[in-house]
Amino acid sequence: MILLWLILIFMILAFFRFPFYLSTLIPSLLYLFINNDRIDFIIAFQKMLGALDSFPLLAIPFFLVAGQIMNQGGITDKIFNFANALVGHLKGGLGYVNVIASLIFSGMSGAAAADVGGLGIIELKAMRDRGYDDGFSLGITAASSIIGPIFPPSLPAVIYGALANVSVGALFIGGVIPALLMVIILCIAVAIIAKKRNYPVEKKPTFKEFLFIFKEALLALGAPVIIIGGIWGGIVTPTEAAFITIFYSLFISIVIYKELKLKELPKILKRVAKMIAPSIPIIGPAVLFGWILVFEHADQVLLEYLFAFTTNKYLMLLVINIFLLIVGMFIDCMPALIILTPILKPIILALGIHPVHFGIIIILNFMIGLLTPPVGSVLFMLSAVTGVPLEKIIPDATRFIIPLIIVLLIVTYFPELVLFLPRLAGLV
Repeated sequence: MILLWLILIFMILAFFRFPFYLSTLIPSLLYLFINNDRIDFIIAFQKMLGALDSFPLLAIPFFLVAGQIMNQGGITDKIFNFANALVGHLKGGLGYVNVIASLIFSGMSGAAAADVGGLGIIELKAMRDRGYDDGFSLGITAASSIIGPIFPPSLPAVIYGALANVSVGALFIGGVIPALLMVIILCIAVAIIAKKRNYPVEKKPTFKEFLFIFKEALLALGAPVIIIGGIWGGIVTPTEAAFITIFYSLFISIVIYKELKLKELPKILKRVAKMIAPSIPIIGPAVLFGWILVFEHADQVLLEYLFAFTTNKYLMLLVINIFLLIVGMFIDCMPALIILTPILKPIILALGIHPVHFGIIIILNFMIGLLTPPVGSVLFMLSAVTGVPLEKIIPDATRFIIPLIIVLLIVTYFPELVLFLPRLAGLV
């Protein structure tokens, strides 16, 4: 009964659009006051404040700083030009460019918002200039942006890894094949739409032109190699890789490309601080709320309901995916991960699912949630940077949810797609 009231208060506060930290903090404090004979306030608040004292979480601001430096320092343009030279000559080429460039940029930023706010603007301008309709351009930009949090480095993987006590390096490497699968599926969708709508073809560069563009982009393409190679080889942790990426990005932006001035760095840091600041008050209360749910055996209750529904592991996975997709529609990725990871981890272990495999499943579910109203933060960001009303973006963006759900199901039922590379690297 207490568990039911706790969840009900949270849902009512969320429905009335209370800030998320209040939606989790208020029911948590009410619970602590009512149950002060069962839980020590000091232990509870230590749990809440201790959530911020995490070395892996330092990777998040570092990767965001690196992403902003790349946007400001001309690296994003080089990535776009290289992708255009690679696949732009195909029918509907800029659709493919959008997807391929997002994959490359993903290897540096790890955040969907960074992709939309930086590379996405360049992609949209190019597609508009070539006569692509806004619906397709915005839809594929939104869909390709969620490759970032799957391909390493992945910021949600850092959060999940810290909460589930799972190797962040294994999660990074485990996201490589699922991200490539997303690229393939989205490119198939682009091919079908491009043929149907007879989209234009870009001029194919000569071999000499391609070599020049590749040479220009070579250093930009080096960042993912440093991150993945460093973690794979056990040379650096993900947090250290993020820190190294900042200096690498600064070097090629200032010294090589000469498109960034040192005096612009404070503005970049200020911009990242504004991006990070809203997330800080969310973490502590969300961790406390999740901890209380576990204390009240929410995981056991959920597992009992699952077993009452079915004992088939694969059917249970389908039910969990549907549940996560619905949650992703209403709660943003980070708070959803913080609340649900402690609850779902015992359940997936009881079902015999590897926590690294499940990490990619839960992240992919919540990334799809970024494309779905009413929360859909990627949709809101696209609307903000383009000036296109949200109601015009939603129909075309949601069209790409179907191929992404196909990827989700493939990843869910073929765990080796996630676990093969981490096993090869000796990380699981």
